[in-house]
Amino acid sequence: MKRKVESLAFCLFCSSLLLLAGCTSEEPSSWAVYDGATIEESFPVPKEASKTDVTADNTKMSYVRYSVPGLDSLSQIPEAYLDVIKAWGWTEQTDLENLEEPNPILIFSKGKTTVHLSLEGDYLTVLVPKGN
Repeated sequence: MKRKVESLAFCLFCSSLLLLAGCTSEEPSSWAVYDGATIEESFPVPKEASKTDVTADNTKMSYVRYSVPGLDSLSQIPEAYLDVIKAWGWTEQTDLENLEEPNPILIFSKGKTTVHLSLEGDYLTVLVPKGN
């Protein structure tokens, strides 16, 4: 009888682990809810992102750099985030030369506005050319 209880408890424990493993998402939770970027409110950034640097002194670009929880464990921008950017009405512009770089800058456009998006180390950077 004791052996049956132990066996049942072990099966229940293993089932719980499998259930928890199956319910976790591939992307960190930071990439689930979005707000508009500080320098371009129609461009989404993760709501949990912390603004670390904003510069308007550059004559060609304005940018804002964000720190996002879990970002340091990512080697590229999550596909779910790219889907949200497109859902917000942005179209990705392909730059084949740039895609070969270790940290490519993705370029998006919406109407007459262009936004460059970069992932470097622990930071997500949103850049807006000043001609917009």
